[in-house]
Amino acid sequence: MAARKQKSGFHPGVVPRAFCRGRYREAYLAGWSHGHGVACHNVPTIGDKIDRCVDWVGLGDRVTADNIREYHACLTHAGADNSRCYSPWEFTAHWINSNEQHESMWEAYEAGTGDAIAADLATYDDSSYGIE
Repeated sequence: MAARKQKSGFHPGVVPRAFCRGRYREAYLAGWSHGHGVACHNVPTIGDKIDRCVDWVGLGDRVTADNIREYHACLTHAGADNSRCYSPWEFTAHWINSNEQHESMWEAYEAGTGDAIAADLATYDDSSYGIE
């Protein structure tokens, strides 16, 4: 895996207004933490073989300077989804499902996950991926 540019923290600077209140904020921040963890631990390296089960856009056979960012996003979103298949995920799901506003809580969690992935990926530049 390539070295990555360090960030100043792993929480968003701003929580979207729709998720600022009470449990929604907690759900958003839980999603953010989840998305950040997945994004910073699934960094591809130029030359890696592209895994067909996560490449839903047709990037080719190998990671290149031209497709590394898009493949990083594919890996990260697949990792975020796949991590929900294991028992630790059940605790988070139970916490959200136990809330009266669980549908809105899921929306907040999903938004936090997606925003964290986007924010983490935005910190990578060419040198982070080993592009000269």
